Formats: sequence, C-alpha cells, structure tokens
Amino acid sequence: MNNGGKGLLILIGTPAALMALMVFLVVFSFGSGSAAATCNTMTGGSVDVDAAAEHAPIDGFSGEQLKNAAYIMNAAESLGLTQQAQVIGIMTAIGESTLQVLDRGDAAGPDSRGLFQQRGNGAWGSYEDRMDPTISATNFFKALQEVDGWEELEPTIVIHRVQINQDPFHYRQYQSAAQNIVTQLSGGDGGFTTSAASSAATPSPSASATPGASAPTNGCSAGGTVLPLTAPFDMSSDYGPRNSPTAGASSWHPANDYQTRVSGSAAGRSGYSCGSPIFASQAGTVTVAAGYTLSVKSAEGYTISYLHLYPQDMEVAVGDAVSSGQEIGKVGSNGPSTGCHLDIRINTDGSTNDDVSALPQSQTQGGPQGYVDPEKFFDVFGVTLCGDDCRRENF
Repeated sequence: MNNGGKGLLILIGTPAALMALMVFLVVFSFGSGSAAATCNTMTGGSVDVDAAAEHAPIDGFSGEQLKNAAYIMNAAESLGLTQQAQVIGIMTAIGESTLQVLDRGDAAGPDSRGLFQQRGNGAWGSYEDRMDPTISATNFFKALQEVDGWEELEPTIVIHRVQINQDPFHYRQYQSAAQNIVTQLSGGDGGFTTSAASSAATPSPSASATPGASAPTNGCSAGGTVLPLTAPFDMSSDYGPRNSPTAGASSWHPANDYQTRVSGSAAGRSGYSCGSPIFASQAGTVTVAAGYTLSVKSAEGYTISYLHLYPQDMEVAVGDAVSSGQEIGKVGSNGPSTGCHLDIRINTDGSTNDDVSALPQSQTQGGPQGYVDPEKFFDVFGVTLCGDDCRRENF
C-alpha cells in the first residue's frame, strides 16, 4: 500500500469545496498556447465498464483491472472532472493496488482496503464504501479537489498530498501506463466511449490495442508536461562544463543525460537503457529527425531535443504533430556516446513563454547559444525531472 490512503476526505458540501469545484471551470495554463491548458479543460468521457473488461491488455493490465479503471474514469466524469483527473486516479490505483479491489492492507496500514487502499479512519466512508470502486474513486476525487492548485502540480506530488504516502515520487512510474489506459478506453486507439446521449449501442472492444502500446491522450496528458523516460531513471551527466567523456562529445554540456532503470535490452553502466521508450515531454511539431537527433518545437517557440537515437528507432518524422506523453523513439547510443542513454536539451530561441525565456541561458555561463538547464525548465511546468528517486552518477 506504500502508506497510501491516509489523507482526510473533506466533503464537497463545504463552501471551500464548492469554491474548489468552480476552479475547474477556469483554464489553467503555464503560458499562452500551453498543452496543459488543453488537458486541464478537456472533460473526461464515460466508458462502458463491461466492454472495458473485454478490452485487449493495455501495458499488462486486463480484465477486472481495466473494468476498475473504467469505474475510476466514470467517477471523474460524473464530477465533471478532466482527463487529467482520470489519469491521476488510475495512476493512484495502480500504485496502491495494481487496479484490484484488495480486501487487505499491509504493515503500514493494516486497515487499508480497496482500489485506493483507503484507511478505516472514517474519512473514506464505511468498509463497503472503500470496497466499492465507484464510491472509493468518487471519494478520492473529492479529496483531490481540495489540493490547492492540483492541476498545475506534478501528478505524483498531487497524489502524495491526497494519499499521504511515504515516497512522494512513488506514483510517477505509473503515469505512462495510466495515460495509455485513458487513451485506449476513451477511444484513442479504436476503443469505445459512451455518453448520456448515446449509450444504446456499445462498439466492440478494440482488437488492435496491444500491451505496452503508447498513444497520446488526444494531445493531453497529466499536467501537460511529462517525463521523457519511464521512472525511475538516473542522471549520468549534468548540465554545464565537464570533461569530454568521448571523442566528439562536448566539454560544455547543454543537456542532461539519463538512463532508465526500468526497461532496456542491456545491463550495466553503459547500456541498461538500450531500446527503452522515449516520450515527448510536451506537445509540438517535429523539426528534426535525422542523424541521432529528434527535435520537437513547442507552440510557444522553444525546442526540446532528444539525442542518441538510431534512425530506425525514430517513430515520428519532420512535420509530425506529437502529443505530450506520446512515444517518439527508443534510447540508443548513436553519435558521440559512451553507451545507451537519453540526452535531453532545451533551446529557448524564439520562446514566447515569459517564464521559460527568463531562465539563465547557457551562453551567459560560457556555453553554446540559447540552451537552459533542463531541470529548471521542467520546474517551470511543475515537474521534478530528477528527484529523490533519481541517482546522480555523473559518470
């Protein structure tokens, strides 16, 4: 249970909660044209729960697990919440119960029960309430609405504030799977949705959905800015001056290098990220897809580049529009590289986002023109790029 489900539920009937509900009518953004604004105002649709149970597996989840995911999505929809909330709810349930209604707790919370491992302290209703997917999810979302500015925070931090678990970064490793589930169950990959206006006919479950498939959530993802690799991952080279690690590599590094510990085809310091997926951290248009570089230009003018991919592993082409969280390629060791890793760098030339433009640029520190520290860039959007679960090796 990871100490989850200990947050106190504050019911919607209070004046403060009613005010919080009105906040959902406001367009949150991190700057004009931000993908987050779209995500935060896109109401999540309802899903046929029985059809969800028959859906092809999504990232290893199937049957009753996907049915429970549908219950969570529908609970968010019934409160008028967004796709962002649906993703957050499913992230939480994956992290707490692997999308199962558990009739047991753990050493940290022996009285915890259900999808969200909610405690028997009276704040989450009766035992029957906690074991009911719809009621437990509804109570989770009501508590979520009480987190000040929840739509602007990194999802794992929001969940931590509701669940009061020990590790605030515990849930970030489940974000990609949660996004894929929301996408496919809401029809993003030939799936199915229902609505109050048209629920008489239920389309057949998608036969084309495959485990591990990565699809954009209609240009929308939790927070609008996501991690480029599956967490947890480690930093192998920091932003700034360094000793060149290999021939052709820079001695002033305008980027951060990362290796995921979750997936990949090789092991060891120089290669355990090989073949692991790279996700677009923000929506934008592909401007470079050649050599070992894949660059995506945001609607706000700045460019995020992902380096050391092999051409055959680039899954998008120049001119393609990509969504936040979409898989765009695989980690490689192409170009001047000491082993498989992702080099991520941000060039702010042409930025129309005032917060991004205000970041210290690399040329003021002896580096090349226009780059900024990726960690500071992600901070602008409320995302911790390298947190407590990220080892800084600096090989």
